[in-house]
Order: sequence, then structure tokens, then C-alpha cells
Amino acid sequence: MRLNVLILEDRPADAELILYEMKRSGYDCASVRVDTQDEYLRAIDEQPDIILADYSLPQFTAMQALHLLQEKGYDIPFIVVTGTISEEAAVETMKQGAADYLLKDRLSRLGQAVERALQQKALRDQKRKSDEALRLSEDKFSKAFRISPDAISITHLIDGTYIEINEGFTSITGYPAEEILGKPALAVNIWANLDEYRSFLLSMQLQNQVNNMEAIFKNKRGEHWFGLISARIIEVNREPCIISIIRDITERKRAEIELQRAHQYLAEAYDETIEGWSRVLDLRDKETEGHTQRVTEAAVRLARALGMSEDDIVHLRRGALLHDIGKMGISDRILQKPGALTDEEWAEMRKHPEYALQMLYPISYLRPALDIPYCHHERWDGSGYPRGLKGEEIPLAARIFSIVDVWDALLSNRPYRRGCTEESVLEYIRKYSGIYFDPKIVEVFIELHNKGVFRDTRIAQISSGGAKTESILTGVP
Repeated sequence: MRLNVLILEDRPADAELILYEMKRSGYDCASVRVDTQDEYLRAIDEQPDIILADYSLPQFTAMQALHLLQEKGYDIPFIVVTGTISEEAAVETMKQGAADYLLKDRLSRLGQAVERALQQKALRDQKRKSDEALRLSEDKFSKAFRISPDAISITHLIDGTYIEINEGFTSITGYPAEEILGKPALAVNIWANLDEYRSFLLSMQLQNQVNNMEAIFKNKRGEHWFGLISARIIEVNREPCIISIIRDITERKRAEIELQRAHQYLAEAYDETIEGWSRVLDLRDKETEGHTQRVTEAAVRLARALGMSEDDIVHLRRGALLHDIGKMGISDRILQKPGALTDEEWAEMRKHPEYALQMLYPISYLRPALDIPYCHHERWDGSGYPRGLKGEEIPLAARIFSIVDVWDALLSNRPYRRGCTEESVLEYIRKYSGIYFDPKIVEVFIELHNKGVFRDTRIAQISSGGAKTESILTGVP
């Protein structure tokens, strides 16, 4: 190990013996020998790794050397190596800061003494670094605590007594330090909702921390404000405490509420527009007037019974309202024909799902609603149109809608037939369960029908004189 050694010794021969022993102990030394105060002061400014000093020199002593070292503020290991020394003098040198002392006739201990002194110096250096880091951290914390705009408080864990607050706390809550310090949290309660406060305390007890909990607080004037609170358990004077940081997010919450309202207004405007389009479609085809609103409501109720999410139901409702928008591309000659359609006319009529896709796909907010306008004429067995989808290849919304669409259509009067009875339509739906319709959805539909869930969504019925089911197995709109 390479060492820079300062030797305070007036006898060169003794200095050589010291260096020899250092080399024998494994140290590679670069040394300087001095024996006067002036030389010593210049030498310690070079910051040697260790000082080996005779206790008494003609013009200088080890005690004086130690004091000068301390006056300079240098932390350099200092070992006394002397010929003779009293026990009292040895103890005094250690009290004054010497790392060790040994007699010149026992130099075999020198290596161990140097190693121990260097280790102690390393520990002191490490502690200084740790202390400095802690001091800097405390300074940063103290500064952040004081100037933070957030409401920061420190309370005792046991009783909730406030022991420190910052200016941000006073600014947000209106409570100055003199009105709150030393008082329990419940006596100066800033929580507007005690259930939220209990939830906060429970999280602290179970997890020792809370992260970004939204809560409603109140200021000194009783006004409510939204806050985002985070907290940790810390020790203050060896007592467990809670440090809480509350950020005022009232303006952000107001902006979120306004954004939600704007979104709701926009969604309502969208839906009103869609309902307007659906009414236009019904007015164009007088014989199906009211059909769209009825099947839309029935489809929504059936979807809820099947457990569809409310977000998906929004798109289902829009799709149901627009299920026949593709008929805007069908000529009035075909759409309003009083009699049965020819094969060519049916071929043209079956294009309306494709027309719906072309109309709605460019409108981004309506793309999720396309399942019904594009797919509600697909059949469970794959015999439907436009793509011949089969089973669960057909979107759920379209499978739901196809049942209520046929239900309402068959119950309604048309120019070429009278509306059917409920019994005959139910029989038709049962018969084609697993062929045209998803059998699981049919079961739920019939169960809901028997409970009267759809009673207020259907048109007034023609009594039992309606057409038989067998007469409407073809040409279903």
C-alpha cells in the first residue's frame, strides 16, 4: 500500500528505522522528515496520509504538533513513536487526538498501529460524508417544507396532534400555526368527509403510507376544496409521526367536471342527431313509423339482461337507431312498394347494409355502432347477408338486435300482410332458434317477454285474427 508519511523526528537514524519497519509491514512509503515547527506547518499543508512523531524534540513537541494540526482543521492520523514516555503523557496525547503511541524499542507494533489508525480515519471520512449528505438532505427538506405551495403537516401518530405545518398549509386551509400546533387533528378538522378520514387512517395503519388519495377537505371558513393527499410514517424525536402532503386540485377537478359536462352535452347532441335521422327514416317509410324507437328500447333492455356493459350499450343504442340507415340508398319505388318484392328488388334491398357501412364508417364516433346497421341481417346458421357470417362470428349487438327487430316487424301491420299474434311470433322465434337466431339469446328474450319486460315497447296488437306464422316464413323485412 502506497503512503505519504510525515516523520517528525530529529534523529535521521531513528527515522530510517521507522521507515524500515513500515516497509517490513507492507507499506510503500514516500516520506518527509522534519524537526521544526515551520517545516512541520509547511509539510502538513501537503496533506500526508499519516504523521509519525517523536514525543519530544529539541525545538518542538508532539503535543504542540497535535494542537497545530487541530488548529488547521486537518484530520490526519497522528501516532507518537518515542523512546520514553510516561503513562500520564501517553494518556494525554491520546486525549488530545493521537491515534496511538508506541515505544521505539517495540516498533514491531508499528504496522498494526498504522493499519488501525488508517481504518479509523476511513470510518471518520465515511461518517463525515454521511453527515454532510444528511445535512444537505435536511436542508433540502427544510427548504422544500417551507416554500412548498402544498399543505404539509406533521402530526403525532398516536393522537394526531399537529407538531408542524408549513406556509402552504396556512395558505390553503386558512389556519395559522399558532391556532393549530399542539391541537389534535379532530379538534381542527380539515376533512369534510369523516368516512374519507377513517379510510385514510386505516391505510396508514395497514400500509404505513397513502399515495395520491383524492378527498374533499374544508378550510377555516367551512368552504370545501378538493385535495390529493399522500402520507408516510416518519420518526420525529424518536416518536412515530405522520407527514402529510395535500395538493389543492380544486381547479383541476372543476376543469374535469366542465369537461365531463361538455362531453355529456356533445354526446347528447350526437344522440339527438341520430334520433333525428332515425325519425326521418321512419317518416320515409310510413308503414314502419315508430319501429326504430321500439326496437331500440327493446334491444337495450335485452342487452342489459345479458350483462353488456353500459359503454357498449351506448354504441348498441346508436346502432339500433341507425339500423336501417342504409335504406337511404334504396329507391322509393322499392322501399314503398305495396306488394311483395321481386327477386331483383330483393337483391337491391339486401344492399342496404353495405350502404350503411359506406355512410357511417367515415364518421369516427359511429364506427363502434356499425355492428347493427352492417350485420343485423346475418343469421346464426350463416345463411344471412351481406357476408354470410355464422354463429359467434356475428357481433353480439347484431345477434341481440336481430331478434327484437323480427319480433317487432312481425307484430306490425304491413301493406302486404296483417300483423301476427304474439303467440305465433314467439313460436316463429323458437322454431328458428339456432337457425336464424342465437339460441342462448332467444332463451333470455323469451324469459324477459314472459315477465312483461317488453310490454311497453311494442305497438298495439291486432287480435288473434293475425296471419299465421307459416305464411310469413319468407319475405321478412
